[in-house]
Amino acid sequence: MRNIVQICFLIIVLMGINKAFAQDLKTSVGTNKELDSVRKKLDGGKDSVVFTAKYIRFTKLSLTKDSIVLLPLDTSTTNIQNYSPLLQPTHPTISNGNMGLSARPLLFEPSKRIGFDVGFHSLDYYALTPEDIIYYQARTPFTSLYFVSAGQKEQLFRAIHTQNIKRNWNVGVNFNRGDSKGFYARQRGDNLNVAVFSWYQSPSKRYNMWASAIFNTMRGYENGSVTSAKQIFNPDYSTISREAEPVNLSSARNIYKKNTLFLKQTYYVGRIDTSANANNAVLPTNKLTHTFEYNTNTYDFLKNETDVNNVLPPGIASTTFTNDSTRVLHVKNEFIYSFFLRPKNSSVIKNELKVDAGIRHDYYKHEFLGLKLDGTSYEQSRAYYQNITVLGAAGYRFSSNVDFNLDLQQILQGENAGDYLYEAKSKILLGKTIGRIELGAYAQNQSPSTIYDYYHGNHYKWTNNDFKNTKILNLSFNYINDKYDLTAGAKYFLTSNYLYFAADHSNGTTAILPKQATADISLIRIDVLKKWRFGKFALENYVAYQKTDKNAVLRTPEIYTYNSIYFNNTFFKVLKANIGFDVRYNSEYANYLYSPATAQFYIDEDNPVNLQSKPIVDVFFKANLKRANIFVKYDFVNQGLFQKGYFTVNRYPMQDALLKFGVSWNFYD
Repeated sequence: MRNIVQICFLIIVLMGINKAFAQDLKTSVGTNKELDSVRKKLDGGKDSVVFTAKYIRFTKLSLTKDSIVLLPLDTSTTNIQNYSPLLQPTHPTISNGNMGLSARPLLFEPSKRIGFDVGFHSLDYYALTPEDIIYYQARTPFTSLYFVSAGQKEQLFRAIHTQNIKRNWNVGVNFNRGDSKGFYARQRGDNLNVAVFSWYQSPSKRYNMWASAIFNTMRGYENGSVTSAKQIFNPDYSTISREAEPVNLSSARNIYKKNTLFLKQTYYVGRIDTSANANNAVLPTNKLTHTFEYNTNTYDFLKNETDVNNVLPPGIASTTFTNDSTRVLHVKNEFIYSFFLRPKNSSVIKNELKVDAGIRHDYYKHEFLGLKLDGTSYEQSRAYYQNITVLGAAGYRFSSNVDFNLDLQQILQGENAGDYLYEAKSKILLGKTIGRIELGAYAQNQSPSTIYDYYHGNHYKWTNNDFKNTKILNLSFNYINDKYDLTAGAKYFLTSNYLYFAADHSNGTTAILPKQATADISLIRIDVLKKWRFGKFALENYVAYQKTDKNAVLRTPEIYTYNSIYFNNTFFKVLKANIGFDVRYNSEYANYLYSPATAQFYIDEDNPVNLQSKPIVDVFFKANLKRANIFVKYDFVNQGLFQKGYFTVNRYPMQDALLKFGVSWNFYD
């Protein structure tokens, strides 16, 4: 009930803000001839303006690297039923049961980071980052509300409100709240994201400023799995209420907080080209960019109980109470100068040369604190790091059909000196009917995350000074044909000094230890994405095939598929609807286990367990009615048919069959 009251209050506040500024903006755009014609056509000359999505444009930081690319809002129902970050068709995950809990990729997706990394990433799926923020140009106030409910099992609410306070100055706010209580005791994932953002562009369009303040709180309750995990889905197991199933931990939880202040400024120097291009973007010839970022991140594990089932190793400082906290302060300053050489007064951009040169300074304060119940500490350490990174990029566009880009990052001085990431990409358009080819390659040298080198907590304690940098070589090829809705590609990875966590049975406990593979690991991955249409029926298929020579260390299934089959139809001439079902499947492989105290997934090299794997089927209905999109979805509809349930992480059962309802609603004035 409290959640419903909070949601209603937020809606009232957002609508009040909307109305407070609406009169001014309508007056200013009312003189626009284009809107006058729209008003006359739609309202017969009434004293009002009918706004639609076409009056809202947006961009993201990734679309501002060279010029600013503005895109229209996506108001379709595409993939609306897969709202969870854990259930994205082409980026599947394994998790501890439901949205809001720890997760990691199912397929091999190495991170392209270099430099300092604390190593806690299991709840990253639920955090907002500066790269996720959408910046708007809104000729009218815009509000978007999104709500998903599965009763008490799962709820999600998202709200966006944005408006231009001046013609060239936009402000807005994001509010996201996810609360998944799950089916079993202490299986709750509770996430809150709040972001305030602003985009200012000078009247001459030479100066741009993107700013945001982001606050993330992610709470993952840790039940250590159910005590009956080994037999809960056996045919002869006497089923009881899921909430009544005993669990191993009753007070443990991980709490991650990530707060960010972000500011990016660009200034165009010299000539600005206004050549025609696909996105109608302003094209600079010289650009100065400064980025400032201030981050405070905390990672806490708390427990206050006796671990009777030995889910964790015995406490070093206390057998009942644990309060391990890791804190990281990160300040980043980045300066980049870019220049572009291109022909003047050309309607087609070709023979364009782009060069970036820059420098980045990173400052870190890394603290670790372990507290006893009386407030005294059993562990306290602090370290300071700095890195100076040189940045470079070069690109050449031979024509609108062929381009080549090279990006370089190298840490020259500091704690992680020697880290680098060199990446090359090329796009070749063969023809509108034939399609295009994308080629890529990168070489990466990254320092070990600090959690591999140093961890002193109540349940685990290790210090490693001999781990080597992990190196990755990658080659990729993609073929894309928009006409036939086909994407096919292959990737090859060669990984040296791969780091992972493994079970440690040396003392007869459930301990884990970081390890490093001594041999190189090769992995090849082939992806095919194809959409078929047969009249009003549509079939979307995604297949990923992976093969590695070290599957005992790098745990991943050989085959993963996602298939969506649905029927398109328009009911009552206005209700555009899809009715269908999704099928997910991955081949059996030796699965990961999970350590609650460190929020890390690990493998058991001595006793690998292949969990049973069968298709998971979800049925859905989704529809669009003017400004609203709705969906009704029944997850795991095939439960009870060949399987009573399933796991993606060893000992952690996934959700049972569940009915979900979702609606998104956009307001443009």
